Amino acid sequence: MIKFDGLISLLIACIELGFVINMLIFAKKNSVNFYAIGMVALLFGYQILEYFICGLGFHQQFIIYLAFLDITLLPPLGLYTVLLYTGKLKVYHRYIFVPALFFIIVYPFLLDQFAVTKCTVLYASYHYPMGPLYATFYYLPILGSMIILNKKWGSETNPEQKSLTRLFFFGFLFTFLPSMIIALFFPLFVTAVESLLCKMAFILAVFLTLFVFKNKEMPAKE
Repeated sequence: MIKFDGLISLLIACIELGFVINMLIFAKKNSVNFYAIGMVALLFGYQILEYFICGLGFHQQFIIYLAFLDITLLPPLGLYTVLLYTGKLKVYHRYIFVPALFFIIVYPFLLDQFAVTKCTVLYASYHYPMGPLYATFYYLPILGSMIILNKKWGSETNPEQKSLTRLFFFGFLFTFLPSMIIALFFPLFVTAVESLLCKMAFILAVFLTLFVFKNKEMPAKE
């Protein structure tokens, strides 16, 4: 019997890998683009790990931990990239990675609490420790990124920069706003939010790729 679990993850992973390769080859080399490419690479990493988990049957706790390690780095990296792009990055902003490091360090001691509860062709559901605390950490940097980008978009007078900022902002907006709306009407989304949100984040990957190819400048300086 053909097993289709994880197939969507594999498809998205292949596309996102293509994005990363093309950006590395053809996009302008600057620090903002480097970190933006890193965000897409993390999205690819999660999708391929989810395919290993659901499609290939690697249900070991360590593989699940690696998937969480991957997506745990995404929100602080996104906020760091936004701060760099908007010219607001300070030395102390490196501490936005501290919550991620907390979970990365603590979770290996709690591996026995990680489990795959369901696999389908579209998503995977997990049981993992400190769920509410993890969710708080996860969404706060995303919210911060959206607020900063929206403010820059509204205040920008240069048409090219305004268009560039809009791409970055819309990537976040069109990923997370629909996700919140779907979660209100379909409780299933909440039970598999890590997996389904990363599927929705394919939208973010598309907008980030467009952003990187269009961004030919170094980050602004205050």
